[in-house]
Amino acid sequence: MKSVALKVEERTHTGTAACRRMRKQGVVPMNLYGLGRQVRLLCANAREIQKLLDQGVHIVDLTLSGKTQAALVKDIQYDAIGSEILHADLQRVDREKPVHVYVPIRFIGTAPSISGSLVEKLMEDIQLECLPLEIPDAFTVNLSKLEIGQSITVGDLEMPENCKPYGCHEDDIVVINHMKVHRDIEDETEEGAEEGPSEPELIGRKTPEGED
Repeated sequence: MKSVALKVEERTHTGTAACRRMRKQGVVPMNLYGLGRQVRLLCANAREIQKLLDQGVHIVDLTLSGKTQAALVKDIQYDAIGSEILHADLQRVDREKPVHVYVPIRFIGTAPSISGSLVEKLMEDIQLECLPLEIPDAFTVNLSKLEIGQSITVGDLEMPENCKPYGCHEDDIVVINHMKVHRDIEDETEEGAEEGPSEPELIGRKTPEGED
C-alpha cells in the first residue's frame, strides 16, 4: 500500500497533565523512534490520525519543518472504552528494508447453518515481514463455503510476493467444528430419583409357579 502524509509538530511539554491538555484540544501526543536515532516528541491532529487508522494505513510520511520521514504506525493507545486515542508510537523505517507488522484478518460471509456446528476464529491478525510499501491493508477470509471439519490456514491466504508470514503455514485461522453436547450430571441424577430404586435380584431364588 502507499504511504499517506501526516503533518506533525514538535512538542516540548511532557507529563500526564500536559498530555491531558493536548487531548482536550484535539491533539494526540506521539513518540518517534528507530533507525538508531534519538526519540522525538511529536503531536498531530487527532481527527487526522483516526482517519488514517480507519483507512488501515500502516506507513505514514511525517512532515515537519519542510522535511519528510517515513514511519510505521507501531502502537496506538486508546482510553478504557476505546473511543479516544491517548498516545501513538511511530517507528522510523527505511523503504528498502523489511519491517515486522501485524495485519488484520477480516472475516466475510456466514458459515452454513448446520446443526451441531461451531465456528472457531483462532486469529484476528497475522504477523508478516515485508517492505514498508508492500504491507497489505488486510487479509479477507470468506466463511460461506466452509463445512463441518474444514478450516482455513495461513497457507491458504493470498500472500503478496515479498511478504513472509511468521509461524507455520498449517496454522489454522478459522475452523468449523462439531459442537460437543455434554449431558448435565444433575439431570441424570434427577431422572434416576424419579424412577425410584430398582428391586434387588435374589440370586439363587427359584420363581414360584404362577409368578412371571
